[in-house]
Amino acid sequence: MDGRETDEVVATEFARTLQQLKLQGCNLLLVGSVPDAVLSAASRKLFGDPDERRFRVAVLSGTPRTTVYERLPETTLGETATVIEHDTDAMPPHVRSPVVHVESGVRELTCSISEAITSFDVPGGFRPGELRFGLDSLASMLTRYDPTLVRQFLGIVGGQVRGANGMGHYVLPRPYDHELVGTLAPLFDGIVEYRVDAGREERWHFPNRDLRSPWLPL
Repeated sequence: MDGRETDEVVATEFARTLQQLKLQGCNLLLVGSVPDAVLSAASRKLFGDPDERRFRVAVLSGTPRTTVYERLPETTLGETATVIEHDTDAMPPHVRSPVVHVESGVRELTCSISEAITSFDVPGGFRPGELRFGLDSLASMLTRYDPTLVRQFLGIVGGQVRGANGMGHYVLPRPYDHELVGTLAPLFDGIVEYRVDAGREERWHFPNRDLRSPWLPL
């Protein structure tokens, strides 16, 4: 098999894997030593097209409140979006989206996320990919809380996202080869790595499937 055939096989398998994850529900770890603007663009992309029907839950854990405007288009901040603040500054009063304030505690945060997901009035349940969940950042949570507690949190929240056929993404601003990324990787369906060497690019890793995409434009 020559190089072109190999690339075609990888591209086909990559597209098939993405489709399966969207249908079955998935959780993705976003990593890379890149500017915040790159991770914001990646998160905005994963929250989905503002013109399509989506139900969004954005969690800011130790992240500046202005981040929500970079991740969620203003047109999506309404009844189909919930913002959860955790260990961060208060949101501006003019945010047109339900805001849940969680002062501290992983257990309280877990309950708030669960309530936010179940609060959406979706007769018949979510369609595949309709629920979009995002958390920024795991680095902040791992600084404040015991790693075992954070792993338990990821297991519970990730299970609920998958159970709703949703797509969850979790920001961890560390290099792909960082020890922490390797430790958390088994909890996720895929890892998306970002770089800015030749413009904003992303590369998807699916360790359980022994599959990695080429570098793609973000």
